[in-house]
Amino acid sequence: MLEQKRALNSSQDVAVVFVANDVNRYSINALVGAIERDERLSHVRLSFPHPRACLDEIQQVLSTTSGVIIVAFSFMTSALISTDKLIRHLQDALSGWRDRVLFVAGGPHPSGDAAGTLALGFDIVFVGEGEYTFTEFLARQTQGNQDVRDLRGIAITATTSEGKSKVLRTGRATPIELNARYPSIGIMHRRLGAIEISRGCPHACGFCQISFLNGIRMRHRPLENVLEHIEHLVRVGFKDIRFITPDILGYLSDDGVHPEPGRLEHALSEMRRVAGKTKLAFGEFPSEARPEYLTPELIELLNRYSDAVHFTVGAQSGSEAMLKAMHREHDVEAVVRAVTYLAKYYKKLKKIYVDFIAGLPGEREEDQQLSLALMDRLTRISPKVCIHAHTFMPLPGTPMQQMPPGVVGRSMRETFAYLAKRGQEWGNWEDHEQIAAAVAAYRSSLPSGHPAPLPEKN
Repeated sequence: MLEQKRALNSSQDVAVVFVANDVNRYSINALVGAIERDERLSHVRLSFPHPRACLDEIQQVLSTTSGVIIVAFSFMTSALISTDKLIRHLQDALSGWRDRVLFVAGGPHPSGDAAGTLALGFDIVFVGEGEYTFTEFLARQTQGNQDVRDLRGIAITATTSEGKSKVLRTGRATPIELNARYPSIGIMHRRLGAIEISRGCPHACGFCQISFLNGIRMRHRPLENVLEHIEHLVRVGFKDIRFITPDILGYLSDDGVHPEPGRLEHALSEMRRVAGKTKLAFGEFPSEARPEYLTPELIELLNRYSDAVHFTVGAQSGSEAMLKAMHREHDVEAVVRAVTYLAKYYKKLKKIYVDFIAGLPGEREEDQQLSLALMDRLTRISPKVCIHAHTFMPLPGTPMQQMPPGVVGRSMRETFAYLAKRGQEWGNWEDHEQIAAAVAAYRSSLPSGHPAPLPEKN
């Protein structure tokens, strides 16, 4: 437990070993960027081993650093079981070093289920946005101060006066503003990649964690700071520039909902100017667009300035009842219009991906048939249309967290297989179905089940 860690000197070496993989790279990049901008942390040593190599890296750091070692995990619910196996292995192997090693976790799953994550053996869980909280935590560590009970945005295991263990939460972390202090990338450590241009989502879909972790106010990175990111990525030789946002069309809009075509065009023209000959993949993964706001005018803007050849639209279901149950805030015809406009006006596109979730809770046979009918309708609009198939996974911290994992019905399976043969279906829905079932069974054995937090009006 945190309070059982031995007291270290008033000023000490600190090293952070980020357990890194392709899935959590954007989260780690942002944390590294914040660390690099904090003068107090200039001597903190950072390393980024793959899970398979992290034990060797931790042991090497222990042998060359006299202070505390922070082993940092950031993971999604789909990685819960593999994370549990890894941390158990690390704790066994490092049992003789536990006075110098702190295991910490953050990211979507730990934020949604802090108690369950602590039960895996983590010392600290960072809840919500971690840039400010994590850098403040590290600054305290460099001064030998391990008391974090007054630091908002964490959860720890504490001991009551009766000697019992309890989860101590310090509240939700204050949302940060995306600016130069909190960049998307870590330049000095070459933690480079997609640029986060917006955070938060006003729509609060029931299956999605974004609104419930980052709030319902969409915060935008100032254009000037985005251009600085692009300049650096171009300078180091990036072949394409990508962007992170829950809705690519909402960038710079006042409410994060209704697009501002004039502002968007100015931003795109400036990005295009700074990117030069480098591909400006505005609209490709890891971003997508809301279907109800895709108009011919906006699509022509994208066609003019963006080099994106793949574009993703969220549909999720062809049933109006299921869309309402998920709080999607759009209807089926909005999806049809969006795909039709993309096929007609976005000449550069090679693929139009349309997200669907199979095995939704409460879905009836008639709802499934409506989704299948919509898939058929969309794929007939253009051979470029490709159904991006997912299977429902209940995520902690969302209104649908207590729902059963998705089971893909026979008709849906046959349709996915048929479309895949035509090159119009892509996705890991079979893996998702197996993982969702395994994770749900596993989580039922952990102390969690806390009610979903409401989205904050930050």
